[in-house]
Amino acid sequence: MAQLAGVFGTSHSPALITPVPDWPALEPRVRRPPVSGLTDVRAAWDEHQARFDRAMKQLRHAILAVEPDVLLIVGSDQGENFGPRSAPVFELFLGDRVEASAADRRGEGPEQFRVSMPVATGLGQDVLKHLCAAGFDVAHVSETSHEYGIGHAITWPLRFLDLLDSDLQLLPLVTNVWNLPNVPGVSRCVAFGQALRTAIDASEAPVRVAVLASGGLSHLVLDEDLDARVLAALRSDEISTWRAIDDDELHLAHEKYGLTVRLNGTSEITDWIIADACAAAPAEVIDYVPAYRTESGYGVGMCFARWDRPAG
Repeated sequence: MAQLAGVFGTSHSPALITPVPDWPALEPRVRRPPVSGLTDVRAAWDEHQARFDRAMKQLRHAILAVEPDVLLIVGSDQGENFGPRSAPVFELFLGDRVEASAADRRGEGPEQFRVSMPVATGLGQDVLKHLCAAGFDVAHVSETSHEYGIGHAITWPLRFLDLLDSDLQLLPLVTNVWNLPNVPGVSRCVAFGQALRTAIDASEAPVRVAVLASGGLSHLVLDEDLDARVLAALRSDEISTWRAIDDDELHLAHEKYGLTVRLNGTSEITDWIIADACAAAPAEVIDYVPAYRTESGYGVGMCFARWDRPAG
């Protein structure tokens, strides 16, 4: 039977694949007024880069230390393969292989940083059947339509965690965060994460599985208060702690700042909720960096965490 070997989480900001001198190009072009108390944020960028590097190294080591056969990545689609034709709440990619690009999509094209990794289709089919039987109508696909292939929430962590040439099989689990209204709320993500854990445990596939949440925390306007409550929930051994966060705080964060949904990455926190519920144990936060990009509050709550000995 399959075994859940560990659960992990990482932000996937383009800052993790972009040198510090190029970070100004990552700033949104929508102007906002300055935030009181934020001054000379760029002075901290070199320190931030050093902390990111340390955290990524620790996270990669932690993932490989549990000796997984499969990396099940939970990440959100952001206008890549979800859209007018289809936007399911949850979707499993069950093609034979992930053929995609982990390029930054600015100066790098789809022919660069190629991803070519096998998919754990046996485990995927088992998980799909169990989740559907448990009341989650999960979609499944075997092809992608975007020129870079499957979304960056899946491919970028493989790049910055240096896993592109590993022997891992992948199982991409993609969530909907931009195509309202069928986006998963906090309680639904808790229930889904718990069902995902049961589905993995019930699978007959003889594999060790590492689950990786990809995305978040708050961005593109950084909200340290919200992130503090997310961190408290991650570190708690009470799953009910997530009740301190309202669905609209995640899915409508852009409206709070007068932005479009395309500038709301805060909703990716839902992927962390799924991972936390799947682990059923308190997280160890490797690092959290409130990484501001501008004095107007643009930035990312950069988080790296592990639950490498899930209860069960």
